[in-house]
Amino acid sequence: MRKTLASRRVIAALAGSALVFGLAACSSDDDAPEDTTTEEVTDEVDSDELDVEDVADDEDTDEDTDEAEEAEDEPADSPNGSGEHTAAPWTDPITLPGEQIATIEGDNFQVEIYQVGVEPSPKDGMLVDPDSNKPILAEGDDIVFVNYVVTNTSSEPINLSSSLVAVVAKYADWEYLQGMDSITDRDLYEAMELDTNAVAERSEEGVYPLAPGESYSQADNFMYKTDSPVIFEARLTPVDDEGELLSDERQEESVEVTLS
Repeated sequence: MRKTLASRRVIAALAGSALVFGLAACSSDDDAPEDTTTEEVTDEVDSDELDVEDVADDEDTDEDTDEAEEAEDEPADSPNGSGEHTAAPWTDPITLPGEQIATIEGDNFQVEIYQVGVEPSPKDGMLVDPDSNKPILAEGDDIVFVNYVVTNTSSEPINLSSSLVAVVAKYADWEYLQGMDSITDRDLYEAMELDTNAVAERSEEGVYPLAPGESYSQADNFMYKTDSPVIFEARLTPVDDEGELLSDERQEESVEVTLS
């Protein structure tokens, strides 16, 4: 298309130049002949410049079109999703920092466990050693942050209670009757990009439906050590539509892993 247009412009320029030359030949001998070479060159240059401008404009248009098509092909980020996970309507957006270290498998659910980071504890824990009368977890001791991503892996919805799927961590050599201590510090969790409270919208009935394929994430922290494996136990007791516990459908599954 551009070559045809350029050819027409060159022909038009040559035709115009020939006409000027003919008129000059018919004039009186006293008149000096006109120099048409400059006009021809000028017309040809103008034609080439216009042709280059047309090419540049078309290239810009093609680039804009390609960019627009790429933007359309890119999927929009879901406000309640992260990666392959889709968050339940009542929970906060799922967070996935850290490295996955284990998975707990239940009959109709799974819990992915991520080790996120280690930080010194900003304060003493609540539990005290009965022999030394000192905190089991003292200020300055290392604590590890973990993230649990719970997913409904079945084809049916699961009605969860306000306890959701409770995940409890305990070192294999833990010698105390109480469970392991945890430090409450919002700033630390935010720095780790973690959420401690999975429920964003409270249910008056205390029922939190988890549809097939839906997930939620919830974080925790505890004393950090690598000389003993951690036993993570997931406990699920569903409820009916009125929020009554279905104790006969209770599940308890666990996995053992050593932290890095």
